[in-house]
Amino acid sequence: MNPKISDPSTSKTVAIISLGCPKNTVDSEVMLGKLAQDHYSLVKDPSQAEVVIVNTCGFIEASKKESIETILEVARLRKNGRLKSLVVGGCLAHRYGEELRRELPEIDILFGLNDVENVAGQIVNPKPDSVKPPLLPNSLSEATYVYDASSPRLLSTPAHFAYVKISEGCDLPCTFCIIPKIRGHYRSRSMEDIEREARHLASRGIKEICLVAQDSTWYGADRYGKPKIAELMNRLAKVEGLEWIRLHYLYPSRVSDELLEVMAANPMICPYFDVPLQHASNRILKSMQRIGDRALLERMIQRIRAKIPQASIRSTFIVGFPGETDADFQELLDFLKQSQLDYVGFFAYSQEENTPAGVMENQVPEGTKKIRLAEACRVQEEVAEKSHQRWVGETLRVVVEEVDDAEPYDGAVAGSGPKARHNPGPHLDLRVPGQAQGRTRYQAPEVDGVVLIEGHRNPRVGQWIDVEITHALQQDLVGRVVPSKA
Repeated sequence: MNPKISDPSTSKTVAIISLGCPKNTVDSEVMLGKLAQDHYSLVKDPSQAEVVIVNTCGFIEASKKESIETILEVARLRKNGRLKSLVVGGCLAHRYGEELRRELPEIDILFGLNDVENVAGQIVNPKPDSVKPPLLPNSLSEATYVYDASSPRLLSTPAHFAYVKISEGCDLPCTFCIIPKIRGHYRSRSMEDIEREARHLASRGIKEICLVAQDSTWYGADRYGKPKIAELMNRLAKVEGLEWIRLHYLYPSRVSDELLEVMAANPMICPYFDVPLQHASNRILKSMQRIGDRALLERMIQRIRAKIPQASIRSTFIVGFPGETDADFQELLDFLKQSQLDYVGFFAYSQEENTPAGVMENQVPEGTKKIRLAEACRVQEEVAEKSHQRWVGETLRVVVEEVDDAEPYDGAVAGSGPKARHNPGPHLDLRVPGQAQGRTRYQAPEVDGVVLIEGHRNPRVGQWIDVEITHALQQDLVGRVVPSKA
């Protein structure tokens, strides 16, 4: 699980560029672990690597475009870098393996989601198949792979937190989503295996684990006959050495009272709810084949806040879904104003082939999508700034994540894709040289706002400190260090 990186002078150099979501990040880290175990030398800079692996994302059109552009950019390193072999895997490769073989001869090897732990043995001396790059044997079959606690894994996140994938795949019928056709049916890891991984991570100094899945609230239903996410959280809350446990990707109709009770009773579990709601119009929710209606979403939010009043709620919404009218969009805006969510990501609907929504009539024009996206972002910025005023005057525990003018984290993964905030807009930047920024338990890494920390001498990344919040700036908070009583 914690292989050593070999001496660059004695082995082939490899870099991985990881695109897309944290679930993809975990796959990349397993690949890194296997590569290190097999005595490859890992480097961060692709221009210094003889082999570059691009772990692609294929979720929506923008991510597909980013993946293709990244592949072509890496291919140019044959002329001005050390590149000898370009290897492409991940969701895009699994979904479009044959198309990529035809259209991108720059690729030397393609592999799908079932070959995450097999690719290390194939990458240095690819065997050409005519003019087409070879596909590894399992690359076009249905995705069945699930890593476990024994899988070699080399973390690419900062030293204080790690992602833990608790399941793979999805069985939900959302009409806009291609994930079930890429990632396969829902497959849960065992509770014992996840707990074993959590204990190992804690023994290595990890203080925060972020649990990820396509639908965390369905965890265990396939393995145990009913969802077991509440029991899993209860078990993980007993792991010594951890400070925070964060749960991502909850399906709104499956946020149970049992889960709320467990989260409220365990201080180690972050009072943070990442619940993709997708829309608020009943007509659009029905067309999306989402379970529940606006009333259900409102009741869920009320239940969360009744049980955990200070909870932070994050969500994502799609604007411009086929058939979305001005009235539907206005209902979404009204819902944003009413629900007062803390963090929200917005996506313009992407018309994906092989999805029911992709062939629906009344596709919304791209110009209309852009206008609605900008308006939704504007409304949410106002909501967030008001919502975050509740923290002004409070003292919150903060983990330091970045220090200006300090060396950036030098992990072996060269890139991590579009994980930043999804709602752009005016953003006041008060950072000064030497200033630190961090996160509270109410903010997830890479996607939410941050805390700009004042009055901290010699801050260190991964340090936990108490900060009194003095200002709220739309997505971010500003605060000053509370002197230690020691």
